[in-house]
Amino acid sequence: MDREDMGRSYDAYFSSGVYLSRYPRPNRRTLRLLAGLLPAGGRLLDYGAGEGRYCFSLARSHDAAVTAVDISAVARQHLGAVAGHLGLSGQVEVCDADDATYRQALARGGFDIVLLGFGVLGHVAGRQRRIALLAELRSALAPGGRLVLGLPNALRRFRARQRDCRALVAQGQLEPGDIRYERPLDGGAIPLFYHLFTAKEIREDLAEAGFTVERLTIESLLPESAVTHSRLLGLLDDGASALLPAPLGYGFLVTASVT
Repeated sequence: MDREDMGRSYDAYFSSGVYLSRYPRPNRRTLRLLAGLLPAGGRLLDYGAGEGRYCFSLARSHDAAVTAVDISAVARQHLGAVAGHLGLSGQVEVCDADDATYRQALARGGFDIVLLGFGVLGHVAGRQRRIALLAELRSALAPGGRLVLGLPNALRRFRARQRDCRALVAQGQLEPGDIRYERPLDGGAIPLFYHLFTAKEIREDLAEAGFTVERLTIESLLPESAVTHSRLLGLLDDGASALLPAPLGYGFLVTASVT
């Protein structure tokens, strides 16, 4: 599934309102990590910003300058509208991953944090494409800046779909860890691609892209939709996630620095 196809799928996903209803607020563990890493008045590149659940919070709390990138035109329209509503249009720059604004942001560099939130990197098809993207983003970091990733755990996610896709992997149509799946919507379905990660693979891919993993922990034990819907579940999940080893997580939360 190429980027244009994925963009169309997410246009449909956002247009339906289902995405916003599934993930109404930030994951507290991820937001706390970002808030601790980002200096006041710092710069954040949010790649795959979606509905902006992290970038708007940090723009307000840290007076941060944000570049919010998304391949979905519908997501970009939403981000621009919310930025205007919140009075943050001067702080939050919205762009596509292919346009001149994004290229100029990369060239300027100086970002304190580059964020690819839960699942974003997994929607990029092809290991070499993912590594190339990470290497591209590495050049945009300020000295001492951090890459923050939320990644789906292959041990916990889509186990049945992984089994169903083994034949496609054996045929070379998919790479190990890849799946194709659909998100039901109004009697139809949105086709999506996902790559699911192991902790070992994360370290190897980041090393190839020029990063060193500083911390690899659990993003959540429960599904992301559960911990972002219920404040109580989010609080309980946060406490439990701090005590358990990373391979038990629904997703990984990774902090990396330039090697």
